[in-house]
Amino acid sequence: MVHNVGSAGRPLGLLPLFHDDFRIQTMVTSTGSPAFQGGIRELFAELERPELPWEQALSTPVVLAISASFGGELAAIQGRLSVLSHGVG
Repeated sequence: MVHNVGSAGRPLGLLPLFHDDFRIQTMVTSTGSPAFQGGIRELFAELERPELPWEQALSTPVVLAISASFGGELAAIQGRLSVLSHGVG
């Protein structure tokens, strides 16, 4: 889950860890905050991963959701949530 392009680096850096595990399907989504959407669509297009609209992501059960920010409606995610630090820290 990405809130903005700046916070995307840390969770997207984990994607290669799952590349060869065919039991895992990785998808991307953005919380949709209009103030922070600049560059998100382009970033997702480069990743070539399935993108879930935010409303669908909130209602889709997942084993693990990864984010680098606490913003948005993360408490509504249906599954385990891991929030990673991003930037300095």
